[in-house]
Amino acid sequence: MSDRQLWFEEPCPTCGVRGGLRCQTSRYSGKPSWVLHAARGWRQRSCPTCKAQAGELCKTPTGRRAAQPHTARLHPGRRELFAEQGVWEELARWEATSALVRFSGGGGNRGRIAAVALEDAKGRELARWASGEGELPEVLAAPIWGRYALFGGHPRISGLLMWDAAAREVVVMGVRGGEKFEELLSAARQPHRPPVTPVTISAGDVSRASAAGAGGTAAAAGTGQASCSCERCGELLPAGLRAEARYCSKRCRQAASRARLKDRPSSLPPILAETCAWCGGPMPAGVRVEARFCSKRCRQGSSRHAVRVRRSAAQAAGARDSPRARGARTQG
Repeated sequence: MSDRQLWFEEPCPTCGVRGGLRCQTSRYSGKPSWVLHAARGWRQRSCPTCKAQAGELCKTPTGRRAAQPHTARLHPGRRELFAEQGVWEELARWEATSALVRFSGGGGNRGRIAAVALEDAKGRELARWASGEGELPEVLAAPIWGRYALFGGHPRISGLLMWDAAAREVVVMGVRGGEKFEELLSAARQPHRPPVTPVTISAGDVSRASAAGAGGTAAAAGTGQASCSCERCGELLPAGLRAEARYCSKRCRQAASRARLKDRPSSLPPILAETCAWCGGPMPAGVRVEARFCSKRCRQGSSRHAVRVRRSAAQAAGARDSPRARGARTQG
């Protein structure tokens, strides 16, 4: 995370407190809070809207200085939030064994954090926050946004995110699209120990190895760090990534994906339909290869027919489950 000492130099956009003072629980006549609002560190992060770098002020589209920082800059990024080591230290400070984050979203709705709670070993609740009430709850909810972003394109999801301080694991579980799921987002990293292959060394090998000197030592050190390097560019992986991460940045991941798509064998071209799927007439010339209908009227007719079929099936199911129908079946 960013250096908290630099945050005191700027006023807080959330609670309005001036520089040099701690954040307050509310904007008017609030009590001092021991956690700082995440929006207060906007100057130490880059702006996704105007592309201003860390330490620079936001700018308008014409290049002038903006009156206030952009809204997107007030929210911390994933790398800033999801710093696991800091989270575990903060949970130990609270003497909490687990942190629970209840969330929901998807199905056409944006994601929502219902509550963030800390519990001790006996299951007693130590603290509870709603979304946006401080820096710690935002940090604890960060894996949800890192996993599902804004929940766009996902079915209806509701569940629980758990930080297990004993096992040093982050687990998400719940219901997604009507089916139960459980997923491990982050696990405790084990130190990498490369396998050692026994080698028979002769007298000649010993003399050659001594002549090699420091060159062999540097090569062996490079081999030991192979598992912590990016598969695309070879740079060391930055801290805070998932245990199964293979690339150092989004750019390397996208470049590797494009290379795989380029090397993938091309699929067979789709076959043009000869007749319309609705009216059965011949397909006109100039339509797309994947077209199934000869005109807009046929496409709309097929869509309306599918809607009528689904509606009648739902009405029939509702009639079978009505109280009158259940009573008739019971009497029969």
